[in-house]
Amino acid sequence: MQTIWREVGERGSGNRRALGRNGRATAPVMIGVLILAALFRPLHTFAQGDDEAEYQVKLAFLYNFAQFVNWPPEAFRNSSAPLEMCVAGQDPFRGEIEDSLRSRLVGGHPIEVKRLKANDDPKSCHIIFVRAGDKRLSERILAAVRGSNTLTVGESKGFTDVGGVINLTREENKLRFEINLDIASQTRLKISSKLLALAKIVKTPP
Repeated sequence: MQTIWREVGERGSGNRRALGRNGRATAPVMIGVLILAALFRPLHTFAQGDDEAEYQVKLAFLYNFAQFVNWPPEAFRNSSAPLEMCVAGQDPFRGEIEDSLRSRLVGGHPIEVKRLKANDDPKSCHIIFVRAGDKRLSERILAAVRGSNTLTVGESKGFTDVGGVINLTREENKLRFEINLDIASQTRLKISSKLLALAKIVKTPP
């Protein structure tokens, strides 16, 4: 089968990677996708039950969110400290694609992907991806990081209504995302206008 090529880059630095034989992007492609060119326009479409491909793209979303969010300097121990990307719940990102992410930088910071354990302080994470399916865990995480410098990203209906900053949604088998500006304003994070322009903006219900 003919190899499919896609132009990808990171903030203006372009390179070229191949998609796999089955049309599914290999790990370097999914992580290296430029947010404006290849990841969000057009948004990816999935068949029902294609969980592996969906979570590959969700991890690429997380990486690109990090590229367009600024943390205050005090959020890091030093200029070379890692950006901690935590997963609350079962980690769906294991394997080649997660290993590829570990070799990349965000604002000069290496990325550390880890599963959030029961005794871990959620505020130590720069990004927390909250898996769907455990409402109590989601509520506990959101309560613990409220007003902190942690970017919370979920994948369940109503996540931004109960205190999450960003929620990945699936509409007609397409991945989209929404941002709650009310919750974002309670953090010290600065979200790029380019990211906001691509999001569905929601507010906390009265």
